[in-house]
Amino acid sequence: MKNQLFTLVLLSLMIIVSNNLLAQTDSLMTVESDEVVVSSIRSSTIADRLPINIEVVSQSQIFESQPTSPVEALQYIPGVTRQSDGGLASTPIIRGLSRERAPILIDGNPFVGGRIRSYGLVDPFQIAQMEVIKGPASAFWGSDAVSGLVNIVTRKAENGFGKEFKVGSSIYGGYQSANSMYRGRLEIEGRGNGFDFLIGGGIRNASNMMTPEGEIENSQFESNNLDFNLGYSWAENHRIELSGKYFQNENTGFPGGLGAPGPPRVNRKFDPDTQRGINLSYDGKNISDKIESIGARVFFKRQDLHISQVTNIPFPMTTNINRKISAELDVDVPFMGAKFFATMRQNEKAKFTVGLDFLNEHRIGTHRDLNILIMNPMGVQVNEINKPFTQIQPDSYSSSLGLFAIEEVQLSDQLNLLVAARVDNVSTRIDDGPFDIPAIAAVYNDDNTSDSDLAISGNLGLKYSLSDDFNIKANVANSFRGTDLFSKYHFTAVGAGFLVPNPDLDPEKGVFYELSANYKSKSLTFEAAFYQNRLKNLFVLEDLTFADSPSVQFRNIGEATITGLEWYGKAKVGTLSYAFISGATISGNNTITDNPLPQMPAMQTWIGFHYRDMNNRFFVQPEYLLVGEQNDIAPNEIETPGYGILNLKAGLNLHNLSPSAPHAKLIFSVTNIGDKAYRSHVSRGAPGNQNVFLEAGRSFNVSFVTRFGAAVH
Repeated sequence: MKNQLFTLVLLSLMIIVSNNLLAQTDSLMTVESDEVVVSSIRSSTIADRLPINIEVVSQSQIFESQPTSPVEALQYIPGVTRQSDGGLASTPIIRGLSRERAPILIDGNPFVGGRIRSYGLVDPFQIAQMEVIKGPASAFWGSDAVSGLVNIVTRKAENGFGKEFKVGSSIYGGYQSANSMYRGRLEIEGRGNGFDFLIGGGIRNASNMMTPEGEIENSQFESNNLDFNLGYSWAENHRIELSGKYFQNENTGFPGGLGAPGPPRVNRKFDPDTQRGINLSYDGKNISDKIESIGARVFFKRQDLHISQVTNIPFPMTTNINRKISAELDVDVPFMGAKFFATMRQNEKAKFTVGLDFLNEHRIGTHRDLNILIMNPMGVQVNEINKPFTQIQPDSYSSSLGLFAIEEVQLSDQLNLLVAARVDNVSTRIDDGPFDIPAIAAVYNDDNTSDSDLAISGNLGLKYSLSDDFNIKANVANSFRGTDLFSKYHFTAVGAGFLVPNPDLDPEKGVFYELSANYKSKSLTFEAAFYQNRLKNLFVLEDLTFADSPSVQFRNIGEATITGLEWYGKAKVGTLSYAFISGATISGNNTITDNPLPQMPAMQTWIGFHYRDMNNRFFVQPEYLLVGEQNDIAPNEIETPGYGILNLKAGLNLHNLSPSAPHAKLIFSVTNIGDKAYRSHVSRGAPGNQNVFLEAGRSFNVSFVTRFGAAVH
């Protein structure tokens, strides 16, 4: 801890004494958001003008960080930590919470499926930018956004109105040595005569991940995607769009069983994991003096997930296999939604956005094929049990309707105000069968097979500018997480007992406040934010006895307080170069038991230097990730020692080197240069992180993109 504090002081002093001038473009680490337009609060607004904390990661930043999945590009943001489930499965922890409490959107639409898999389905080459709200976003988007939200904006062609027809293409490729991953993507795009289109497809294939202590078994994956985006603008300010996306991961290992790295007791694969969807939308801009914009969306999506799982159960106190249980599971979820929103100008300094969202989810009951082999202590098979493919759970359904209103107003030259309010109604129900576990059927009655929850959420944000360079922001919000179908209705066998459904589960609720200070001049940027999130009615697995067996059930017994501090600083050095530092510290406490919350990230700091020549022909960036030890742990966790990881990145813009060269960019990097064996405290695996799930060892990486014709813009 002393070394970490010393590093913070040293880097802060370095930033203060570096007084060189001019602006930076095409950066890798920092987010110059003053001219970046975001749609995360439901209207198009320049991010830096907002009194809430929004970070934007550009396509160039994503490409230059060479992430396997979008999560790796988000980990540079203060307050965001990458949680790894091994292989392709990872999710961001935003200010202490992840998964169902920090949802993901694709082009503003909810992404079907568990958060554990959603990010892994998206190829980073598909992304135009990512918008991250840090803090509750329920007032803008409804349920689940308790700690934050990520909106992934995918690529589309330039608008074709008023332009001659022109066609182009982009070719992407890359390789990563740590898991022998190769990837590529091809795009064809065009625009002109009012039309625009982009059609793309890509692959990512990888073997097992290598660590300094060996490979992580069952961490391989094969991924492919196809997408199209077709638009037509009959006027400069009107556009209709039809888009579709197909994602599929095959042979995707989930290596977080006991003993990872190495052969786990449970060998689980998603094979395949498929999501496909289609979206029809209309956007109108500057409709009149009073109407700034109108938007409408209708979309349909479907998840088809097949899980292959083999569980080896040994005889007590031995490694000899007693039972080998092979299960093939199908989990399918059709999903649809619709949105309408409009932004009206009240005057030159105020605008008002209203809208509604409708979502409908049908979770088809799990279907299963089961085979059980029973062996004697000598390893000889003595029995076999087969249960044919059949539905083992009832279908369940969820629908929600949300109405929202957002006011953005500049009260004076110094003071900006944002007020948002939203009302949501979430309805759930479950069919009356089938039940593979007969005792579970008795949990339900005529009064609890359907439910409806009403939630009201709001957000109040203030930004006060003390000078042209310095401002402070204050933000207060509340949040809720509706009772999702999995937590409320899902059941299965767990060990000798069961995961018991709880149809009486109530929504989670939270109250949040944040205070931040921001200084930005031509040569120096510094930002700091303090926040606290108070939560109640958390869904927590509680032990109980069910059908005379030790079992677990989600119950509203959790209350927690999460407190954090984030910082970011950058000092310009020359025209396009800079030194940077960013980091966060966070703590979470269960206010009922007075124990620390599980999965709390350790203190994390990024430091580095980004050198880019003044003609943007090349860049070099050494960076260092410093993570403190985590000894403030939940009762079922183990302590995690601190570590430091050194990376080196570099890139070439070939066309800037020579005008006769193609519009191409090459990126080279070496990550974990010291081949250090380490694990993040928030890595997943056995319950309570009781296993040692190591991160990747030294990796040599290369990526390229080449653009032709209309793709060069």
